[in-house]
Amino acid sequence: MPIVVVNIIKVLFVIALYGFLFYVARSMRGHVAGPPLDSSPNPAPPAAQHPQPPVEKSHPTGDRSIVLVDADGTTTHAVRGVVVVGRGASSDVQIDDEFASERHAQFALEGTTITVEDLGSTNGTTIDGVRIEGRVEVAPGTAVIVGRTRVVVT
Repeated sequence: MPIVVVNIIKVLFVIALYGFLFYVARSMRGHVAGPPLDSSPNPAPPAAQHPQPPVEKSHPTGDRSIVLVDADGTTTHAVRGVVVVGRGASSDVQIDDEFASERHAQFALEGTTITVEDLGSTNGTTIDGVRIEGRVEVAPGTAVIVGRTRVVVT
């Protein structure tokens, strides 16, 4: 085989290798960085994708809960003390979300107030498109995003 043909094959191989590496890096960026945050101050998800659960505004007895809204519908979980949400078996509320960490966020009932705290997750926990840091008080009706799962505090 002539040397020119061998060199052309080498160059094509290097181009294919760099193309593959670019593809892998681009795919990994989407998995590690998570979903892009909307630049609007209060992004409104489509109603068909995230049905709104009923929200009670008053809680005289201190009974509080969180409602998970995902593709499978809604599920309600009572908050008594501390509730950890994540995809791991050690979480109190397990979610099927590849963008959530094993122990992603912690919801805590303090009197009649619910607070949320990110537990060092990779993709973070957001309220109204803003990534939270530390413990944040959450009002009834507020949507907290854990991975790609919507958690509404009631």
